Amino acid sequence: MWIDGTATTLLEKIHQQVLSAELVEEYLAWIAQTEPIVQAWEYLDPDHVRHQAKQIDNQYAIDRIKRPLQGIPIAIKDIFATTDMPTSWGTPIQAGKWFNVDATVVSRLRQAGAILFGKTVTTEYATAKAGKTKNPHQPQHSPGGSSSGSAAAVAAGMVPLAIGSQTMGSVIRPAAYCGVIGFKPSFGLIPRTGAMSASRELDHVGCFARSIADIDLLCSVLAGPDECDPDCIDRWNTTQFTQPTDSDRPNKFISIRTPFWNQIEPEYQGRFMQCISQLQAEGLSVEAIELPAAFEQFQHHATVLMATGLAFHHGADYDRYSDQFSPKLAQLIEQGRSFSALDYAAARQAAIDYNAFLTHLLTDDTAILTPATTGTAPFGLENTGSPLFCALWTFCGLPAISLPIGKASNGLPLAIQMVSRRMGDRQLLHQAKRAMQVLNQHWGTIEIASILP
Repeated sequence: MWIDGTATTLLEKIHQQVLSAELVEEYLAWIAQTEPIVQAWEYLDPDHVRHQAKQIDNQYAIDRIKRPLQGIPIAIKDIFATTDMPTSWGTPIQAGKWFNVDATVVSRLRQAGAILFGKTVTTEYATAKAGKTKNPHQPQHSPGGSSSGSAAAVAAGMVPLAIGSQTMGSVIRPAAYCGVIGFKPSFGLIPRTGAMSASRELDHVGCFARSIADIDLLCSVLAGPDECDPDCIDRWNTTQFTQPTDSDRPNKFISIRTPFWNQIEPEYQGRFMQCISQLQAEGLSVEAIELPAAFEQFQHHATVLMATGLAFHHGADYDRYSDQFSPKLAQLIEQGRSFSALDYAAARQAAIDYNAFLTHLLTDDTAILTPATTGTAPFGLENTGSPLFCALWTFCGLPAISLPIGKASNGLPLAIQMVSRRMGDRQLLHQAKRAMQVLNQHWGTIEIASILP
């Protein structure tokens, strides 16, 4: 079955003359079986998928150019503008909205030869009320938010790759809950032009896959300057995913449980500490440290930036359609309007102060090990989980990755989070690959969720 493969293994087959049209038929057939259970898609038109595949096959027959994502299926979170599909931002207020230009990441995917299968479900304005998507491992449980559909689609084998976004914990958390790899790169590495805005200071584009190699491949296509995104214009990040990594450099890990360790489920606490011991048993250096007391205020500062951003970007919608806003999102809009300029300035300064400390802590060969969530996916779809263990690294703009570490006794996935220095993305992926080699020996490799009766 094609759906068992990663993007990198599929590319090998495609380059051996396997037609994209043949590939997509198997994925579409699998989606037809699994979508009634998982409900990961906000928009999917099988005929349009087939049309793209035919175009890609025809183009390859003419120019024989092997593009980076030649014929690879990919899912797009429903906040990225596309000219050939509606974009709804997870709210009926924007339902059926069409854009006349693609988001930058969408354009880069098309240029790389990817097949855009459709738009995946997100929460309300990628922030609040949960969508219809269910956890592929146990449909009674949440897939997380706000990139719920993207994480679930990869976990269920509907596509090998998916695009999401993170403003607090919306890549790391659903990846952890659904048992796939979720990567939130450094702030400014991947452009957000054409994506719905929640907070300029916090919004990141993220990726989902079932292998580190696939994450690396996808980021190599998406990363790079974009003059339309003022936070993604530095020339030096162009080579972030093209320069080689010093694979002989020893890996050093710092274990940070954060001040909120007592809020983690006991079984997850035990699994996290087991992972530390397993890495140490393989000769890897792991040092436990505690963050300074000032870091305990990060939740407040992150909320200031998020709430003011939402009030600025979506306040007009709120004023016109307040009766269609969930209580949670309405509260955030009102909260954002209540914060002062001094509150905003203090939050911005806190990000500078935190990064000053972390810059001295993190060297080129060092990564942080920390929990990804408070435990397994919550029961029910309304509660998408807490971003408590993700938001700090989003606030600081550091690259973070969620790695599956098997399942808990209730059958739901668990994950560990790794964080590196700003723009140390490629080194983080190398360190994550080394850690997975060790942890997979104990907890097994990533498999497609068994969701069919």
